[in-house]
Amino acid sequence: MKLTRYLLSSISVSFLTIMAATPVVAEPAVLAGSQPGSRVNVRSGPSTATYSPHYGLVGDQVWIINQVVGDDGYAWFYVRFASGAEGWIRGDFISPLGH
Repeated sequence: MKLTRYLLSSISVSFLTIMAATPVVAEPAVLAGSQPGSRVNVRSGPSTATYSPHYGLVGDQVWIINQVVGDDGYAWFYVRFASGAEGWIRGDFISPLGH
């Protein structure tokens, strides 16, 4: 029993170590909007009810890290800017470059 528990623990730790070391595949995109240079809120969570610690500008390039559908029914993208800033942006303000 102890050997089985030890083996499972070792396998779990090895798996988590490999997953943590695996780079995230990010997709390039730009912030979209009707007015070039307009502010786009970058939020702490996938909802307009969450805090907006900073903003991007329409036309800024970002990297899409993750995507979810929020409680509001919108697609939300977790993005990273060239500056290293990260946060959530609603899908209608993101234009993936790969599409």
